[in-house]
Amino acid sequence: MRATLLLACVFALPIMGRADDAVLPDKLEVTAGLSRTSQSLVHGVLITFENEPTLNVNYETAQGFASVQNGVGVWLVRDELFKAGLSVNYMMGRQEKADVRYSGMGNVAGSAMSYVWAEWQPIKDAITLYGNAGNSWHSGSGTLVQWGATIGFPLINQVNGFVDVSRYWANQRYVQTYYGVTQSQSQASHYGAFNAHMSGTLYANAQMGVAIELDRDIDLIASFGRSTASSMLMESPLLNQKSQTLSALVLSRRFP
Repeated sequence: MRATLLLACVFALPIMGRADDAVLPDKLEVTAGLSRTSQSLVHGVLITFENEPTLNVNYETAQGFASVQNGVGVWLVRDELFKAGLSVNYMMGRQEKADVRYSGMGNVAGSAMSYVWAEWQPIKDAITLYGNAGNSWHSGSGTLVQWGATIGFPLINQVNGFVDVSRYWANQRYVQTYYGVTQSQSQASHYGAFNAHMSGTLYANAQMGVAIELDRDIDLIASFGRSTASSMLMESPLLNQKSQTLSALVLSRRFP
């Protein structure tokens, strides 16, 4: 049910010290579809949320993992209810041509980043706590963090519902790079200059949806919700609306 809509992590939890004699099998899962998002696989970070293709290929073995979402890395912890990993991942850039709000602002290059993630199910298949943090290898791009929680519940037959809430946080350097306006950018874009003066929350997201089990290995997942920009982020002249729609329709396929 979690697929790539509801991704990873909580840090420094007591369960990390728990031993688990069971060896988890290798795992391969592919999720693909459409989502209305500000994180475009094609165009990078957007101001105006757009309907974009979404894809996650997730492969796990006892030694490590590789996925579009979590990068390529090794396990810190891996058992049935708690996973944590350390990896090399990709921090999205942005493209001036991708969003009219970027007119005159120029591009921001994407970069490799050090990445840590985890997810914990205190109640299996019912409650998931997750989070991740990435620090760019490019000194100007900064740090981006996400955390959240998902609650799942049965509806009818092979249909389950879920509610997911999450937040994105960034340090001052990230906010300045992606949402700040320098004097030269101000002249080219006609926005007023804006210098980010603090770290803080970027967006608070809330969504609900359904997961339909088509067969033992295939799920159809649909969700709808809202993403609300923080007061700090709304100080940037790049933003022109505080709340935008989130949605997704994806097919998830597990391979035995």
